[in-house]
Amino acid sequence: MTERRRTLPMWLTAVWMFVLAGCGIGTSPKPGQVDERLNEIAANAERPVYYLGQQFRDWPLTDVGADGTGRVDAIYGTCLAVVDSCAPPLEVINQPLDSSMLSMAVGCSRLAPVRGVPAVHLGDALVLLTGASLVTVAVAGDDPATAMAAAEQLRGVGAELSREALPPPDTAALQVLDVACGKNPGDTGRMEPDEGAEPVRDMQVPDFTVGQLGGGDLRWAAYLGKPVVVVVGDVPHVLTGIQRVLALTASHRPAVIGLAWKPFGSKDAPAPIAEIEQEAGRVPVPVGYAAIPRPAVWFFDMTEVDPAQSGVIAFVDADGTVIGHVRTDATDDAIAAALDRLAR
Repeated sequence: MTERRRTLPMWLTAVWMFVLAGCGIGTSPKPGQVDERLNEIAANAERPVYYLGQQFRDWPLTDVGADGTGRVDAIYGTCLAVVDSCAPPLEVINQPLDSSMLSMAVGCSRLAPVRGVPAVHLGDALVLLTGASLVTVAVAGDDPATAMAAAEQLRGVGAELSREALPPPDTAALQVLDVACGKNPGDTGRMEPDEGAEPVRDMQVPDFTVGQLGGGDLRWAAYLGKPVVVVVGDVPHVLTGIQRVLALTASHRPAVIGLAWKPFGSKDAPAPIAEIEQEAGRVPVPVGYAAIPRPAVWFFDMTEVDPAQSGVIAFVDADGTVIGHVRTDATDDAIAAALDRLAR
């Protein structure tokens, strides 16, 4: 059997349902059988099946496979088995575009559009969003230049070679991609946590000073000596968290502040505060922008919350110590209980 590419993202590592070409003497189908099988699959598919034609460079189309999920793989070249596994030189993997799975992408890097559609480097492969499909070009050894060259040769089964743009994905999928992998070339999504990384043990909020939406600075030192609720995360999560806290504190309200950041924005060229102000609109409490994300990251490390899924509401006593925290999508009862504890 051929070894799966272990670094491909979760939705690209489904159980291998068929034998790939060249991994055992005499297992390679004849070219005519490959063509017949691919055309049969494409004729019955719910979406276009992309491949590279009968040959890419020195690698002929040697096998094709499909499973019940809508996944179709076109295999190019052969490999020699090492012990009992190997990987083909190149695969084109067609899969249904599942926005919920895309939102969980880890380690993706946004690229400039390829063939006119959004592209990312993910799992040692080039992944394109086109129409209702994810099309992955995976080259053995993670060779981006070869993957890009192959992408220029992509076309639907039965179609002629063309350099025209591929069909764009729908807007909803593009928005999910922007959150998961960033909006601009060079942006990166969230990474796997370092193995053995220790959660934050010191619950004392570190000092910080960041730019405040609307002008001036938001200084943590100004809030020491009184209870404060800090809502941290991407702008939509901060806005939601602030609204929920304010709705539950009609009287005897503690100080409430927000700390926004862009979890998947460029680390080298963070978005300007004017862009954050435009996204946030008018805010009812002071909100700072952690362009250099260290203050915001501290709260996520402390709570071990995934910033792609939720923000954090931290409840801090007058000494500057976090005495409780919940996600911004927690129940009203959970938020109210934390507020009650803070008021004691």
